[in-house]
Amino acid sequence: MKKSPYSRIISYVLPNLGFFILSSFGYFLFAISQVGIADWFRQIVDYISQPDSSLNLYLPILLLVLAFGRGIGYFIGNFFMALVSTRLVYDLRKDLFKSLIYLPSNFYDTNNSGHLLSRITFNVSQINEAGTAAITILIREGLIVLGLLSYLLYLNWQLTALLFLASPFILFVVSIAGKRMKRVSTRIQNSMGDVTQVSSESINANKEVKIFGQQEREINKFNSVNKNNREQNLKLETTNALQSPIIQIFLAMALSVITWVALDSSFFEKMSPGTFIAFFGAAAMLPRPIRQLSMTNSMVQKGLAAAEIIFYQMDLDPEINNGNKEIKDAKGNITFKNVNFSYSENEKIINNVSFEVSKGNTLAIVGQSGSGKSTLVNLIPRFYELSDGDILFDNTNIQDIEIENLRSFVSIVSQNTVLFNDTVKNNILYANPEATEEQIIDAAKKANAHDFITNLPNAYDTRVGDDGTLLSGGQRQRLAIARALLKDAPLLILDEATSALDSESEKLIQQAIDNLKIGKTTIVIAHRLSTVEKAENIIVLKNGAIVESGSHEDLMNQGETYFELYKNQFKDEKEPEYLRKTPILKSEFSMSEYRTSNFIEEAWYENKNWIKIFIPLSWLYRFIFKIKRRKDIQNSWKPKVKTIVIGNLTVGGTGKTPLVIWLAKMLKSRGYKPGIISRGYKSTANMNSFLIKSNSNANQVGDEPLIISKNTLCPVAVGPNRIASAKLLLKENNCNVLISDDGLQHFKLGRDIEIAMIDGIRKFGNNKLLPAGPLREPIKRLEEVNFVVNTNSFYSADAEENNKNFLMTYKPAAWVNLFTGQSLKIEDWSKDKIIYAIAGIGNPSSFFSLLRSLNFHVIEKIFPDHHEFIESDFNQMEDLPIVMTEKDAIKCKFLKNPNCWYLKIESNLSDDFQSQILEKISI
Repeated sequence: MKKSPYSRIISYVLPNLGFFILSSFGYFLFAISQVGIADWFRQIVDYISQPDSSLNLYLPILLLVLAFGRGIGYFIGNFFMALVSTRLVYDLRKDLFKSLIYLPSNFYDTNNSGHLLSRITFNVSQINEAGTAAITILIREGLIVLGLLSYLLYLNWQLTALLFLASPFILFVVSIAGKRMKRVSTRIQNSMGDVTQVSSESINANKEVKIFGQQEREINKFNSVNKNNREQNLKLETTNALQSPIIQIFLAMALSVITWVALDSSFFEKMSPGTFIAFFGAAAMLPRPIRQLSMTNSMVQKGLAAAEIIFYQMDLDPEINNGNKEIKDAKGNITFKNVNFSYSENEKIINNVSFEVSKGNTLAIVGQSGSGKSTLVNLIPRFYELSDGDILFDNTNIQDIEIENLRSFVSIVSQNTVLFNDTVKNNILYANPEATEEQIIDAAKKANAHDFITNLPNAYDTRVGDDGTLLSGGQRQRLAIARALLKDAPLLILDEATSALDSESEKLIQQAIDNLKIGKTTIVIAHRLSTVEKAENIIVLKNGAIVESGSHEDLMNQGETYFELYKNQFKDEKEPEYLRKTPILKSEFSMSEYRTSNFIEEAWYENKNWIKIFIPLSWLYRFIFKIKRRKDIQNSWKPKVKTIVIGNLTVGGTGKTPLVIWLAKMLKSRGYKPGIISRGYKSTANMNSFLIKSNSNANQVGDEPLIISKNTLCPVAVGPNRIASAKLLLKENNCNVLISDDGLQHFKLGRDIEIAMIDGIRKFGNNKLLPAGPLREPIKRLEEVNFVVNTNSFYSADAEENNKNFLMTYKPAAWVNLFTGQSLKIEDWSKDKIIYAIAGIGNPSSFFSLLRSLNFHVIEKIFPDHHEFIESDFNQMEDLPIVMTEKDAIKCKFLKNPNCWYLKIESNLSDDFQSQILEKISI
């Protein structure tokens, strides 16, 4: 006999029976203490009427005991029930996910992912409420009700009997409400699945939504399912909200009758004042636990509705695994004999297909979309079960082979590469968790993936993002091939593995596939027919049936279906370039001159109200900063040579790097030997300081230090400890001036000259300290520094008049081709004036403004400051020139796009500033 959903929920509670009993004991203690408090009031009132000195100590101690008992009982009950609750959720999700993993593929075809995810998250939480939260209330409040009713019977059974008059009415209300809430709860489960599905689709297809301009459509679709979910929840809450007061009214009516009867003199004379007060006090305590008990009806019905859906899924039959044979040394021979397959009775997808593929040979399957190519190969690993016919693997029917054993001999690389949100290494290891480091690297090399992997921020330990979104399509495909190489299965299925790639990526992947195919039986589904010309046999599918088969030469000579497919595709591929229209993509960003790289900066510089909630944290920051500054200054170390510190008062880019370069070049021209200290943000210099060398790259030393080194040819020390960097420069290079880049708040390093940088357009934002604003230090800190350099414009009229404020402007110097190194004068730009502008800097708007001043139409592409670029960041940008900052170009050397340039700029400062700096140094 099939168990009811609630009995199955309880079965998940039973393994934790010990904790459940302890929890029940706690709630029993809590309920007894509650009743005891009611009786304590009886004794107090009777004591007031008839004082008894023997109770002077007893009554206060009793109250303490009852209070402690109530508190301890409440803690024990809740704590151990929480243990039961978390274990129930864990066990239920574990079993649900296990059932999900083993369900056949056609289950996933007919159920959308949003509903499946909703079952694991939302539905399980609903069951948890029914299995533990509802039980908690039933036990705790139920024991209180039983205790109070017992106490009331003890005090006066006649009056208590009147209370039971309300019971039939209460049960009727609970019954009617329960049926409605269960019905509505089922709709809520489904509507929540719809919400998850629509949001999941929109997130995964965010680029498609944008490119087709369907944002409003998706918003309307989401609003529709969200509205339905809201309405169903409102119906549930309305029913629940009506149920409770109706029950309270029936209770109040019963208590009114009791009050009327109790005030009759015959009753009143039989009860002492204490008993009378205690009776009505206990009766007054009843509505609250009864109200709580009525609320469990909602929890139970929601849980039962969720349980029906979840247990239905758990009861589904897993995929058929009726084979008991195991193949040990598979060769990879495949034979199809009169194979038929249908998803439904009315539509035949595969129609009487027969062919053979011998070990080491390649079979290509071609045909129009929808001809059944992918379905055909999915029958081999038994993702779907045949309707009729036989498939033999090494002369053994696949129905007779144990399913895991069969799949261990098959590798699949498809056009839709699936990667997990894990490291590159673990994604490759997924095929063979026991593989060694050498085997992983060997597989990556054969897949032409090793070179790009080693250029990633953390090489093989780099995380690839959800479904590999941080990698380009070609990189994802090469990882899939590396995974297949590591599995080293004798049968390889390539399902349009190169159909969605550019020619360069296709070439690399075709080389990798050639490595992968060596010694293996290969079945290739091809969209580009030029990739299957060398196959030993090609079959042409049409409406699920084979209409032609043979070698490429044979099929071309027949001049029929394959010939037409090949001719049409060849014609498309040779279509002259000038006939193809190049799309111009509109910017997804507005052309604001004050654009920032994240929403927090936007709140700071646009003075949004919501950011002000962090003002108390700003006060704390200021207090901690003052203490740290005082301590750092006390423990500071001052180099023997003149030390110049350049830094920001605010978070974000203000132009420090151009100023450092200008200053270093100026000092060199005057005969000084400057050395530069840099933190090297995002560099690998986590512990020790080191000097930048000619072969250093941005991943090692950071982007800004590398630019400074290349432009100044001065020694640059990178490391987290600025004092150690300073000592290294003095020891190794005999510098006579030190420049500390972005070191204004690093007070441990003593300094002779302080230069603060201010963006004259953005100024200080909302004038608040971190995190409520962009300020690292209060504005009055400007009074302490020696010089204030304003970029773009002076931040105020007073600053313009102040003799320690100076203006720095930028002059475009040259265009430099990232691929060839070719340099052009600014006026010699002859390419399209519509460009993609890449900015991964602190203040991207200044770069975009500069480009617009040169009469460019800018399509803004904003990335976080110090962003580590990868190939996929430049997807779909081949149609127009790409222009970036020199800082970003340092990290984009991997790009092979000859239409990618960076803008080299020079800083301009007044002669007066130069004179004052030199005067300070010479003192």
